[in-house]
Amino acid sequence: MSQELGKNKRMNMTEDELTKVENKELNETEKAIAKIRLDDKHLLANKWTFWFYEQKSKILEENLQEVFSFDTVEDFWCLFNHIKSPSQLPSQSHYSYFKYGIKPNWDDENNISGGRWLLEFSQKKKFHLVDEYWKKIIMSMIGEVYESSEINGAIISVQNKGIKLSVWTNNASQDNKINIIAIGRKIKEVLGTKDMKMVYECLTSTENKRGSSTKPMFNI
Repeated sequence: MSQELGKNKRMNMTEDELTKVENKELNETEKAIAKIRLDDKHLLANKWTFWFYEQKSKILEENLQEVFSFDTVEDFWCLFNHIKSPSQLPSQSHYSYFKYGIKPNWDDENNISGGRWLLEFSQKKKFHLVDEYWKKIIMSMIGEVYESSEINGAIISVQNKGIKLSVWTNNASQDNKINIIAIGRKIKEVLGTKDMKMVYECLTSTENKRGSSTKPMFNI
């Protein structure tokens, strides 16, 4: 590997590596983290944006806020460790992490032909799992453990009847079944949820049938 890349090389980070960086920075203030020289940061393979949705208006654009973009492990933990966990969010609010330049909307040009792997928590006794699952999903996603360029982002949505965690991909074609299933199985491996049901839905079908049941494309 060339010397020029040094510590600035873009890398695929394992969960252990991400956790080591997290622990190293936990006792640092935001101000101190902000002063870390770029040469001392670990660059991610992709740049990501964190979005926050809170339903205050009937106009979607007024509810969705683009909060922060990052492309280093240290900046991710600086953000992640200073926001509320999903289980603390009010009803009708979402957290989203998407690749830079992609909005967490079904009609974004990068999402409109895609779908989502969906995991639902409808029982309050399981809500304690949500924060840990969300953390694992985001770490695995920005750490590129899925070995797939099809993942656009992830959303955790707090609703009156429960919490939905979804991973969005950019190709929901039936011809892409092998890749879709592989991503779904990897998600279950990351979460350790072999006994929990996950479904894959086409985003366009889900939006068009909002308010009624949508038949999933795949179940695992």
